[in-house]
Amino acid sequence: MKLKNLNRYQAFTSHTVISLIIFAIILACITQLWYPGILFDSSNGMKAVGLIVGIDLILGPLLTLIVFNPKKSSLAFDLTAIAVVQVLALAYGTWTIHSSRPLAIAYVNTSFITLYANADNSKKVQERVKELNSNQLYYVFNDKNLSQSLNVNQFDSYNTYATTVAAIQSPYTMQSSSGEDLLVEIDPQTSRNRYLVINKQDGKIKDFTTNNNY
Repeated sequence: MKLKNLNRYQAFTSHTVISLIIFAIILACITQLWYPGILFDSSNGMKAVGLIVGIDLILGPLLTLIVFNPKKSSLAFDLTAIAVVQVLALAYGTWTIHSSRPLAIAYVNTSFITLYANADNSKKVQERVKELNSNQLYYVFNDKNLSQSLNVNQFDSYNTYATTVAAIQSPYTMQSSSGEDLLVEIDPQTSRNRYLVINKQDGKIKDFTTNNNY
């Protein structure tokens, strides 16, 4: 199909279809690989999706809609320039999302924290997550060898200690409005009003919420 045989809206539609295919692939990576399960909500996976939407589904097709004119002698160059800009922006956006992705959530001391891929200990955390086959962790303190820094080897599977978490009295834990669950703050040192919902009986993680009246 030659460019001169297309009108502005046909070109826009074609570009949008191609962008949708690319978006579907990246969306699958975000939801299934980089922000799986509870990490999608607790680490604002929608923000990552929104970034890709802005670059892939809006930037490229919109520029095509604006500049496309089959009578322009520079049309091929213009479309090539748009494609290059979109690919570069998409590559940078995807790299940013991947490099700052959450690796796990961990209950440490009295609250949950998020462990990210851009942290200094990320390689060891990834190895531990793979070893335990879980991205929900619990930090087991060694009272005989206390340290100011986290020892990745002291992370264990959260479910092994879930009932313990449900029984811990913490300033970062409150009861849900229904009384059936507990709300435990996540990353309280860097944010507020972000909670993981855990079952009051067995301590297992059920949901994420920003509503303290959950």
